[in-house]
Amino acid sequence: MVTAGGLTINGLTVDVPGRRVVHGLDLAVPAGRVLALVGPSGSGKTLTARAIAGLHPHGGTVLVNGRPPVRGRDVGYAFQDALASLNPTVTVRRHLTETVKAHGTGDPGAALARFGLDPALAAAHPFELSGGQAQRVALALATVHGPPVLIADEVTTALDPVTQAAVLDLVRAEARDRAVLLITHDLAAAARWADDIAVMRDGRVVEQGPAERILGDPRSDLARDLVAAATAAPVAAEASPPGDGEAVSVRGLRRVLRSRRRTTVALDGADLAVRPGEAVAIVGRSGSGKSTLVGALAALDRPDAGTVLRGGRDVWALRDRDRRAVRRRTGLVFQDPLASFDPRHTVRQAIAEAGPYDDDLLRYVGLDPAMAARRPATLSGGECQRVAIARALAQKPDVLLADEPTSGLDVLTEERVLRLLTGLRRDHGITIALVTHDLRVARRIADRIVVLHAGRIVEDVPAHALDGASHPETRRLLEATALTAKWT
Repeated sequence: MVTAGGLTINGLTVDVPGRRVVHGLDLAVPAGRVLALVGPSGSGKTLTARAIAGLHPHGGTVLVNGRPPVRGRDVGYAFQDALASLNPTVTVRRHLTETVKAHGTGDPGAALARFGLDPALAAAHPFELSGGQAQRVALALATVHGPPVLIADEVTTALDPVTQAAVLDLVRAEARDRAVLLITHDLAAAARWADDIAVMRDGRVVEQGPAERILGDPRSDLARDLVAAATAAPVAAEASPPGDGEAVSVRGLRRVLRSRRRTTVALDGADLAVRPGEAVAIVGRSGSGKSTLVGALAALDRPDAGTVLRGGRDVWALRDRDRRAVRRRTGLVFQDPLASFDPRHTVRQAIAEAGPYDDDLLRYVGLDPAMAARRPATLSGGECQRVAIARALAQKPDVLLADEPTSGLDVLTEERVLRLLTGLRRDHGITIALVTHDLRVARRIADRIVVLHAGRIVEDVPAHALDGASHPETRRLLEATALTAKWT
């Protein structure tokens, strides 16, 4: 058994009720190095990480610097959903000071500074943070007490390319003092920021080695498929051409968000029109107003100024009954599909909340109808996302609004979801407005790409013309995407 400094795992097994999901895993992450654990959705990456951190029962041996780790002290864990991992009623400062008090060591101010955060944010509550800020706070919280191992579990999910690069630079810097296990679906991120890569499928590591070798000479079928998908040029899928007129539009939209500490202009005079059967991708950095715009399009969030139109009618001038009818014709796919389900309900019940359940709905999204009896918590990320799409389709919508529908999905599962969305346009003429941080996804699914910056639409171009866009914010996103996608 190897017991060198850093993290050593021998024969790790993890069970969930009724089955084993991780089978005799062996991994080693020396201090000073970053190991990226990659693989398809449902391969067991996060359960492996949680077992290492002592958050899930396991078999086998986990050693940190040659000894069994003390839970909470020796392994710092930055969770995939940073906001969900933080207590919304507690300030950032209290989160950090309680961790320091529990372990008897650490400097909250230095932890925030190390991750490039303004000390003033210590007084903020988690719900006042942008996605990138919340992720940095989670990393500061995971490392403030100086653990010898850091697990970064999908810490760039749903972050724009600029913020993603900044966060991963910080994770990379943490390897100066400790071993880092980076859980990611993004092979491009692993290529640039990891020293070593382990490829996982069905609870087993099928290939591992130096990142340069894995990417340049993949030997397993899965690694070859992942590399091919990650490096392929995005090709727009075939879909029916858009119709005339406007299916949904906003004009002069302004939305101001107010909290106890500050007032933020989330949207400032946004104008956007989407034609029937058209697919529009909305991109931009964290905090640019993307999700606020989708909430307005869905008639869920009343603007402070401007109009929201469906079929030429002002949604907020309608009677409540008519506005509810508009919402029923709007399918919604949320960024975190699991959080949008009632955990007590089965898949059948979750879909039936939106409309009549039919086995054909699950078949259409590529799932076995036998899954109808399962609960969402037992599904992989890709399965959960497809159930969310099935639920949206149960409403028989004419407009589908999808907020980061491929975030957290590996490239193979992502492709299945994108083909499904394209099929909805082809088969049913559904209009799609999709929020994504991934320009590759935007090119793959959309007729047009809209770029938001500081609450304003600064670019609106055909997808095929994105490379020629001139606005500085669009150029910044393109450059950050190219940096992330470049093999090290």
